[in-house]
Amino acid sequence: MPRPAVGALTLAAWSLAVFSWIGLYRLTDRGSGLGWDLLTTWRAERVFAHGGAPYSVKAFLYPPSCLLLLRPLGSLTRHQLTVGGLAGTLVIAWVAVMLSAHALGKRWWGITAALTIWLLHFTEAMRGELSLENVTVLGFLALGACYVLALRGHWVAAGTAIGLSLAIKPLLLVVLLVFVLARQWKALVVAVVIPAVLNAVAFGVVADPGQVWSKLPSLLNRAGYGINFNSAWVDVARILGLPVGVSILLRLATVALAVVGALLAWSRLDDPRLQLVTTTSLLIIGSFLAGTLSEYHFMLTLVPLEMTLILRGSPMRTVTGIIGTVWIMGVLVLPKSLLGINTTGNHSVFRAIGMSLVLLTVIVVMVRRGRAISAGAATGPAGPAERRLGMAPSEPVSA
Repeated sequence: MPRPAVGALTLAAWSLAVFSWIGLYRLTDRGSGLGWDLLTTWRAERVFAHGGAPYSVKAFLYPPSCLLLLRPLGSLTRHQLTVGGLAGTLVIAWVAVMLSAHALGKRWWGITAALTIWLLHFTEAMRGELSLENVTVLGFLALGACYVLALRGHWVAAGTAIGLSLAIKPLLLVVLLVFVLARQWKALVVAVVIPAVLNAVAFGVVADPGQVWSKLPSLLNRAGYGINFNSAWVDVARILGLPVGVSILLRLATVALAVVGALLAWSRLDDPRLQLVTTTSLLIIGSFLAGTLSEYHFMLTLVPLEMTLILRGSPMRTVTGIIGTVWIMGVLVLPKSLLGINTTGNHSVFRAIGMSLVLLTVIVVMVRRGRAISAGAATGPAGPAERRLGMAPSEPVSA
């Protein structure tokens, strides 16, 4: 395609993204319950700043290290927090998409990033994150940065990004296994030491630190209507009225499939971008399904996997991969009357089905393909970053 045409399409895509997000921003700003999750952290920070016990704040569930890293929030007014949180969440999500596009060999300002950002504004995952102003978006950002840094061979810096993310919210804990697969021991140590040290310091300065452990039951076992928001098998089984034994079997099977899928992706995908993003994402899916908590905004961490649709050789380039992606992001979910459950529970069930569908799709594609050669495998000798991943180089950067 001629360069002027590409430039015109890129400008049009960015214009579409900007105008659609302006509308979403205004709609979210007028909504009730704006900043619900961030306000909880803000209240805990204000208590912490005045020497009180931050874990006395109901629903504050983050590790003590989060209190240190997000301490500046306590100095804001409620209005500053909610308005700034809305704008900040939007900007961080955009940056995370741009980093993900760059990691996949596309220009951060190109049409791939623009179209992804435009499509993202339709999803339940992003709309919920904007309204709640949850710190999940920081995990999305850290993951995008990790991909860019690791693919450039800067594994310690990638470990730093993940370590800081874990210190705020241990959402990406399973990503540590990727450093093990890559045999990047220094990066692994950095990713573990950062949250460990910050938590050790925080435990020394937080009032009544023993209250931290009182929060674990709500993380490990939800009750009441809250189970409807959880797309982990432990609560999906409850929503569907399935026996506990079925839930246990589903969780065990998911762990096995996630491990098998990750190993297949790591060993059989020759494109370093696909290898890293697919392996990491399958492990994340495994943790979301087999763990105890998995909400709609958590799905933002799977956006880079969904973006691999643009790459030749991606296992996501299948009908089932696309259907799973749509359900994961809370779009075009089948009617609740099909399962006879409430709307919230219906969305959670289909998120679980979508993640399972993607997991199984990647495994089937990898098994059928064998050691397939990706499009970038024949372009020449591997560079330093690719050699660290044990793979061939990626395609040239494009839009």
